[in-house]
Amino acid sequence: MLMRSGRLGAAGRLPTDRKRGSQSPVKMRPVKRAVLDNGLRVFIVRAPELPVVSHMIWYTVGSRDERTGETGLSHFLEHMMFKGTDRYPKGSIDATTARLGGHNNAFTDHDTTAYYFNLKSDRWHEALAIEASRMRGCLLDDQEFQSEKKVVLEELSMGEDDEWRPIFQAVESVAFLTHPYHHPVIGWREDLERLERDTMVDYYHRHYAPDRAILVLVGDVKPNEALQRIEDMLGPVPASGRVRPPVLAEPPQRGERRIVLQSPHQLARLCLCWKGCRIGVPEDPVLDVVSALLGGGKASRFYRGLVQGRELVTMATAQNEARLDPGLFTIYAEAKPGQNPQAIESAILEEVDRLRDEGPKAAELRRVKKQIATSFFFDLETVSQQAMRIGRYEASCEDGWRVLERYPQELEAITAKDVRDVMKSLMRRDASSVGWSIPEGA
Repeated sequence: MLMRSGRLGAAGRLPTDRKRGSQSPVKMRPVKRAVLDNGLRVFIVRAPELPVVSHMIWYTVGSRDERTGETGLSHFLEHMMFKGTDRYPKGSIDATTARLGGHNNAFTDHDTTAYYFNLKSDRWHEALAIEASRMRGCLLDDQEFQSEKKVVLEELSMGEDDEWRPIFQAVESVAFLTHPYHHPVIGWREDLERLERDTMVDYYHRHYAPDRAILVLVGDVKPNEALQRIEDMLGPVPASGRVRPPVLAEPPQRGERRIVLQSPHQLARLCLCWKGCRIGVPEDPVLDVVSALLGGGKASRFYRGLVQGRELVTMATAQNEARLDPGLFTIYAEAKPGQNPQAIESAILEEVDRLRDEGPKAAELRRVKKQIATSFFFDLETVSQQAMRIGRYEASCEDGWRVLERYPQELEAITAKDVRDVMKSLMRRDASSVGWSIPEGA
């Protein structure tokens, strides 16, 4: 996911109310849900412990929705949403947020674009006014467009110098041949250089509208009063009447795919992935467990076997990135100086095969489920993270935020057989995509 200032981690889980140390079933805070006449979906959660509010608006558009020649447009448009609207001149959105003592930012990923404000609870309505203005009133001035294009291209250049981004983008592009997940979120340089303002204007009108948006409000608010204010401010904004268009499905992979990059960096790096699952489906928490078993901390199989044991790598980790359409399960590893990449890849695949064929030990499975559950409850205790997760699931899966209610029970019910079955189904050798970033001249 790309943000205006740095990166945002992969989608996580929403915390729920419970007393520390309690073993009783947990329950989420009540979520007030409404759909306005113009199609805007609204979710409000009252969390009165602190006088703060997190205000997030999600648009169901990301790099997945970009046509040929449009790659990077979702992210570029995110930048332009801060460059002036019919009510807020260039710079005034950030200046207003700072004057109110708050924080705002935005990010774009494959499936969504989101804008958020964190403000004191007596000031959140200013965020609502800003979003009402830029939902359909963004100026997209040509001079600002040309200036910001240079900023986005510089951001792309900085990413090309990153140690990991080039190899991940290369592997992602061979893992997906037909589906638009083939394209990096930031886009291809050639598309961005040729991009015209009129193309962005058309894209903005196609995708930015209340019937393509989700508003999440979490914090010290009175839900009924907040909903009335939202209806007053955003209710008059006209719907577009356009549904999200379908995309080409990815055909079954019928063999290993492999790519090697020459890198200016000094260490060899491996990126190995399989097609994963959709967010919120039963396989999703199982793959969370698999990622923790293989690469989740110093008790994981990769750390004990490859970092400490055989001392082949400086790091090795695994990530389950579920998306609106099936995403990726990815393994990352960084070689120790002097170690043979082929030996490292073989050792990693041996660990994967062993877990897939034998399944986890009972104590091991208990440990990682506890580890994931702890993260579920403790990692996202702020109102901003609650808003983040409600919006993420509402924008990305059929059951929406309800997936979060059942996640702890689904996690606890996972067995060693579930781990084996999901790995055998998804993580076959002939369904992998492998990428190596090798130092130049090596």
